Amino acid sequence: MRVALLTNILPGYRVPVFRALAETPGWQLRVFLSSGSEQPANHGLHVEIVKGLTFRRRIESRGRDAAAQLVTTHVPWGLPGALLRFRPDVVISAEIGWRTLLALALCHLLGAQLVIWSYHSKTSVTSAGRALRAVRRRLLASAAAVIGMGRQAREALEALGVAPARIFDAPNAHDHDAFLAARACVEPEAVRRALAEGLGCRDRIALVAGRLVPVKGIAPLLAAWERLPEKIRDEWTLLFVGSGPLVSMIEEASAAEPDGAIVNVPEVEHPELVDYYAAARLLIFASLAGTWGLVVNEAFACGLPVLCSRHAGCADDLMRPGENGWLFDPTEPEEFVSALREALCDPELERLARGARSTAERFRPEAMAAGFRRAVEYARRTDRRASRAR
Repeated sequence: MRVALLTNILPGYRVPVFRALAETPGWQLRVFLSSGSEQPANHGLHVEIVKGLTFRRRIESRGRDAAAQLVTTHVPWGLPGALLRFRPDVVISAEIGWRTLLALALCHLLGAQLVIWSYHSKTSVTSAGRALRAVRRRLLASAAAVIGMGRQAREALEALGVAPARIFDAPNAHDHDAFLAARACVEPEAVRRALAEGLGCRDRIALVAGRLVPVKGIAPLLAAWERLPEKIRDEWTLLFVGSGPLVSMIEEASAAEPDGAIVNVPEVEHPELVDYYAAARLLIFASLAGTWGLVVNEAFACGLPVLCSRHAGCADDLMRPGENGWLFDPTEPEEFVSALREALCDPELERLARGARSTAERFRPEAMAAGFRRAVEYARRTDRRASRAR
């Protein structure tokens, strides 16, 4: 069976998932990318980069807690020719846009089955108007199966009219084995000493990892941190690792506090991030909206409890309050402060760390690949039933 997987780029954390798919007995997998950027070396996959147009646009959520961000949109006009040459039996297309619209037309021409890999969640940032929502509903209705990233995706897809039986859960995954191998080489106390000597960090570090943009909840976090009792803040360093337009906000907050209270490290290479996970006692993920939040997977793999926003796409699947971390709403100031205080003062961080590692084991790349396989198998069964009916 020839399976075409269409997506934007091939980041390193996707390689284990796609390799697991490529090793599926009876499958001939080819990955079609809209861009060759970020493609790691020696990935061992059959990859083809298709020609297309790329542009960036600003999208914004609606409502009281609206958040905005820039996203990259690809229009892969070379995709039809690439699929006609490959002649797949099943096409898995990521996201619901131009790529999937082209894929649907080609599936009709080739007699192939379309599986949509959706990036929806309850609070995904979107600027979709009525017309675009209608197009998305039509595309989803035309797919033989739809892959979602967990419980929030399932709720969002059902709200768009997708029948529950056609939705297959494939919770997002990072390169679990690579993180475990890197973590095994790190001595946390040595990293803490280095951070203390170089940046003035305290022994207890609350880590924030990722882009410094409004949708990551940076402003609500700094406001909640400032409201904590001074006795609690004096024991911790709030450490941001990342770059973005809100770096000046963090610098201003840092200047108003004693040395080592709030620290920012510019974006580091991904393998180096393991050092900061190992040194920290807690990860704070205050996302206002988002598809998932792979930093939570990574933190759990490193045995780091997480204070996680309910608006994160991963919240309903990964988080088990009292077992691996805490949930909170960053748009509710009082709740945010209360959750911060509880997490920073929790005497059982080591127990929660064990729970975090246990959770990470259940969300390996193989589990994500299994969701893809179930969707493809369902699509093929649907195709065979339709053939018999004819």
